Amino acid sequence: MTSPWTRCAKTAATVSAGAAALLLATAPDAAAAGYGPVTVEGSKPLAGCTYKVTSGDLVGGGSSAYNEMPVTFFDNGTLIGTAKIGTTVLVGNPAKVSWTPATPGAHTLTATAGFDTPQTLALDPVTVQVGPSAATGSFGCPIPSISG
Repeated sequence: MTSPWTRCAKTAATVSAGAAALLLATAPDAAAAGYGPVTVEGSKPLAGCTYKVTSGDLVGGGSSAYNEMPVTFFDNGTLIGTAKIGTTVLVGNPAKVSWTPATPGAHTLTATAGFDTPQTLALDPVTVQVGPSAATGSFGCPIPSISG
């Protein structure tokens, strides 16, 4: 039989853990808070091959608030490149950069977006597992999409 003190301690621990999770989820710096995910084309990237990395659609259904906003992409903290949102069409045109992973293994792709203001928007990161390079060099790489 569990004593009242043990039940009380367990309840307090559960409530504390739940409150901490709620505070973390609603904190101003919580991971990306709905600004969209970083995405990478292809389901099984290979080292030495080039892939398109996108910012997700920060344009938000036609709002011009994010149009021309620069997005800076990183691979494990190393700069990949910078591109702007909505440069050719406003709706559904995320920022895109080319990425060529040099090594196999786990790569966490992150991005930040923002104009020259104190607020920088962090996009949801994605971790991808990069396979070893193709033995045939670039001939072993997937053919990139011609649609953009």
